[in-house]
Amino acid sequence: MPSQKPFRRWELPKSQTDKLGLCVFVIGGIFLLWYEALHILPTYYPDESSIMKYVHYFAAFVFAFNIYGNMFFLITTDISGRHLLFPSGPSQDGWKYCEKSQCNIPARAHYCKLCQIPVLRRDHHCWFAGYCVGYHNHRYYIAMVTYITLAALYCNIFNASFVFQVKNGITFWNLLSFIGPQFGLLFGYLTWYEFFITLLSSIGFILLLLFSWLLEIQIVQIFSGQTRYERKMNIRDYNMGLKQNIAELLGPRWYLVFLSPWIPCELPGDGLSFPSKGK
Repeated sequence: MPSQKPFRRWELPKSQTDKLGLCVFVIGGIFLLWYEALHILPTYYPDESSIMKYVHYFAAFVFAFNIYGNMFFLITTDISGRHLLFPSGPSQDGWKYCEKSQCNIPARAHYCKLCQIPVLRRDHHCWFAGYCVGYHNHRYYIAMVTYITLAALYCNIFNASFVFQVKNGITFWNLLSFIGPQFGLLFGYLTWYEFFITLLSSIGFILLLLFSWLLEIQIVQIFSGQTRYERKMNIRDYNMGLKQNIAELLGPRWYLVFLSPWIPCELPGDGLSFPSKGK
């Protein structure tokens, strides 16, 4: 039967690393929004009546709305299956007994030592959310990473012209300064302001590579019908073809997932059992 999204009361991450990652993600994102929309954008369009200026404002809103909206649902969705009351008696077909949670857990579920709960169809522990990605919140993680990757690409293209304009054009030394802006500052080639915007651009490019890699991992797993653990262990029992893999992960109306995190999109199952080859 279709799965209703279970909610949980949000709590701070339990580990210090997760708390730091969450703070960097939230505060860094807010700072980036200010930097792009209120610091760089007015230099491109000083005229307040410029239509393109408001097109960029709208794009910034769409990115922020979907990134932080999906983050909200990612961390406020219960992934443990506690609402399903795992039985403590004899296990069902494919289930296993978890010593740490002292209950039976279904196939594809794993215990997370950081979240300290068993997670239905656990994929991985997300350090910048401080919470695991599992059956009921995987759609939000994928949508969030997709929008972060698009936003990072958008910002890198948007920033390039601004940075080179401040640094008086594209030269060999200006390009080289992106690799080690601290050396440009140390030897007097860059001013403090040039160092600041060059450093931000370098960090932005690294983040683009990082989130592109995270998105690529998810795309590969969708095609193969695997979780992170199953990919590592080369388990291919749940690969039912691309169309069904997408529906199982994002819901039958998967295309709505990328429009808004507030649009209901029920999953086809309950996270306890999954169609597999041979069944």
